[in-house]
Amino acid sequence: MRNRSTSARRAFAALAACALVVSACGGDDDDSSDPPATDAPAATDAPAATDAPAGTDAPAGTDAPATDSVAADRVAAFLQPITELPVNDPVELPAGTKAFYVKCSVPVCEEIGIGLESAAAAAGWTLETTSHQDTPDTVASAFDTALAAEPDVVLTSGNPREWFADQLDTLIERGVPVISWSLPEPYEPGDGIDVNLLTGDDYYFYGMLMADYSTLNSANHDILFVGLPTFPVLSIVQEGFTAEIAEACPDCSVKTIEVAITDLGANLPGMIVSELQSNPDLDMIVYAFGGMLFGVPEALDAAGLIDQAKAISQAGGPLNFGYIAAGQHQVAEVGIASELMGWRAIDAAARLLNGEGPGRAETPAAAVVEGRPDILSSGMPLQILEADSIADPTALWPGVDGFADKFSALWGL
Repeated sequence: MRNRSTSARRAFAALAACALVVSACGGDDDDSSDPPATDAPAATDAPAATDAPAGTDAPAGTDAPATDSVAADRVAAFLQPITELPVNDPVELPAGTKAFYVKCSVPVCEEIGIGLESAAAAAGWTLETTSHQDTPDTVASAFDTALAAEPDVVLTSGNPREWFADQLDTLIERGVPVISWSLPEPYEPGDGIDVNLLTGDDYYFYGMLMADYSTLNSANHDILFVGLPTFPVLSIVQEGFTAEIAEACPDCSVKTIEVAITDLGANLPGMIVSELQSNPDLDMIVYAFGGMLFGVPEALDAAGLIDQAKAISQAGGPLNFGYIAAGQHQVAEVGIASELMGWRAIDAAARLLNGEGPGRAETPAAAVVEGRPDILSSGMPLQILEADSIADPTALWPGVDGFADKFSALWGL
């Protein structure tokens, strides 16, 4: 696990991770203007209430009453650490396998690549890597390089499929499986992308979890959602939040503002200061993505507002963990384990090459949502991280402690 040695590097990684949203989510190119602030939609039909684990208590230390018992149970369930891999059936490793990683240009893909490298080495596989700049021509060129290498399996972040459609057709003809994550559009297995390790249903659920956590941690039930709607997966996060907040807290006052990626670290901190100054009752802010918080706590501290509102986000990293540990505005993060994802991708590849399915995890009872069958189905762990669950704020979240040894055991090593 690599550490971030300075806050400046952590800040860069957080901002660069936002660029992953552009590359992996097929964002529009024109996002230079700031969308106007909008009031949250009126109460919408939320997913049907699900059965939560029995006997769980609402998180300790929350100020607000639990307006919805399902929300309280769901949050309690996902505050618990994950101790085992969600996909844990043994698999035989095909010998002599050559994998190829088509890597995007930002640090999150680098972190996933570290997992891929260590997992491939443990498996005795060969792994080749080429990088691109997250543009149509460089993605296509990177896939040309992958084709020339004649690999047994290709691993890639979720760039828009049309950017490498011709190369994907060739991979289909050759029978080479492709494993991706955070695909920007719906897909059906068998159309060239065999596995999607972070699905749209996953992102929808992240939004639901943040809505539930907000209802339990907002004493005034006055909540602000800060979205990046240019990017499809973050629009899905916003959709899940909007539906669930209407169900879990129909009396909450909810406002949504939508910003551009160019606002991050620039205009957004001042915008948050203005929102808090104009509304003294606002006490909970939900950010669609962890990197959006860059510079916000510092601006709030300078304005004397650091203690007015709590915050939660998803898919963040050491920058967010540092804020949480220091008690600076952010109190929780919906964690995604990027290095573990590399190991899970190699695990899925082994299963596919053996003629099996990629492995499917059982959706936890607290995550069962009607019409969303793929929540946590790909075997990625999920936890709401608070200060007491972050062992090292400068490090990536492992997802499951000792995950490398656990995968190795599944592989008979």
